[in-house]
Amino acid sequence: MNKEKWFAAAKEAGFENFEIFQELNEERTFTWFEGELDTYVTSHVLGTAFRGMYEGKMVNASSEDTSDDQMDDVLSSMKTQAAMITSEDPEMLRGKEEINALEKKEFVHFDANDIKALLKKTEEKIFAFDKRIFQVNHLTFQESTSKRTIANTLGVDLEEESGVHVLVAGAAAKEGDEIRTGFEMEKADDLSALDLDDFIKRLGEDVLSQLNASIPSSGTYPVIIEKGALTQLFAAFADMFSGEQIHKGISPLRDSLNKQVFSEKITIVDDPACEDAALRCAFDDEGCPTRRKTLVENGVFKEMLHSTKSALAMNTESSGNGFRASYDSPIGVRPRNCMIVPGEKDLDGLMAEMKEGILITDFAGLHAGLNHVTGDFSLQSSGYLIKDGKKAGGLTLMTAAGNFLDLLSNVREVGSDLKWEIRSIVTPSILFDSVSISGK
Repeated sequence: MNKEKWFAAAKEAGFENFEIFQELNEERTFTWFEGELDTYVTSHVLGTAFRGMYEGKMVNASSEDTSDDQMDDVLSSMKTQAAMITSEDPEMLRGKEEINALEKKEFVHFDANDIKALLKKTEEKIFAFDKRIFQVNHLTFQESTSKRTIANTLGVDLEEESGVHVLVAGAAAKEGDEIRTGFEMEKADDLSALDLDDFIKRLGEDVLSQLNASIPSSGTYPVIIEKGALTQLFAAFADMFSGEQIHKGISPLRDSLNKQVFSEKITIVDDPACEDAALRCAFDDEGCPTRRKTLVENGVFKEMLHSTKSALAMNTESSGNGFRASYDSPIGVRPRNCMIVPGEKDLDGLMAEMKEGILITDFAGLHAGLNHVTGDFSLQSSGYLIKDGKKAGGLTLMTAAGNFLDLLSNVREVGSDLKWEIRSIVTPSILFDSVSISGK
């Protein structure tokens, strides 16, 4: 596509300014089943999104067809869209700004034979872990790369690449008539450093812990929510820090800036350029420079997240959090590499500190059991009974309920076991003084 030609045509069509965002995603996916390579799939998808200011209104379009002969149709459609917009919210395209480019890390495309050897070895080790595991029902290695480019008539011309390798496995175990399944994934950018035994141990323990699991009595317990489960819960409520949600009055943190909202043991940081995260970025999908932000400091809500649009609405500056969910979705306020800052004790240390209680390792039905306006949650859960600081048997069919703000105000100890993997929102495990559990 000839971007300068598009810009010239947009100007001639009456656009005040115009922007082209492109995202190229390439993947190689290897799937292994019953001792052999089951599928090998490659994909190459280039998506393009257009934004432009026409008669003072922001209009959008997207396409996977970027040929120049589509230009007139796209611009005409965007002009028609402008006539239908009734919102008076101010919007704008950003101009050229100073961007501190991230150090580019070499991305290795692994040899296919090395990947197949890894999958073969992984399957063998899963079966060898315990005789009750009778099936490896999912085993995949995926290599993904992404390149973003943003160019507009205001001088923005940016490009950034990222990539990640992921190993994913699922297994099923049987005891008597009872069958249970489990799932695990691991970032695998360096095959020589991959701790395969630890990966399989986590998967095996997850599956086997569900066999012969009991249902706890209803009550209020000291509870550790393990990092994976708590990450799910935190990510589901992360939009509470959005300036857009706060401006609309639908965030539980509305009217809470500079107030104590969580335990003083909770500090939350959003850092799109975080060196430990898998997907780093120096600019957001609007071309705004990203920066490290402390959203919550020792329990005090210090800063909200903004895109350009939400910042204009609240008469402030963008925080560099204007991101798309995909190339063809609108820009919204989204956290990027957001974490609860870890403490000093690992999971074993948290269990020893708790002595007696419940460890939750998984939530089900996450989005159906949440109220994003109030922060309330009620979620089916599974995990372990803890006695004398050790796991003492699996638990299932229990429901954890409460309010997310109250939960993070009721913290006894923050764990040290934070792990980024391929996520952009993470937490360590946390020990809470009391959580309401419904069981038998």
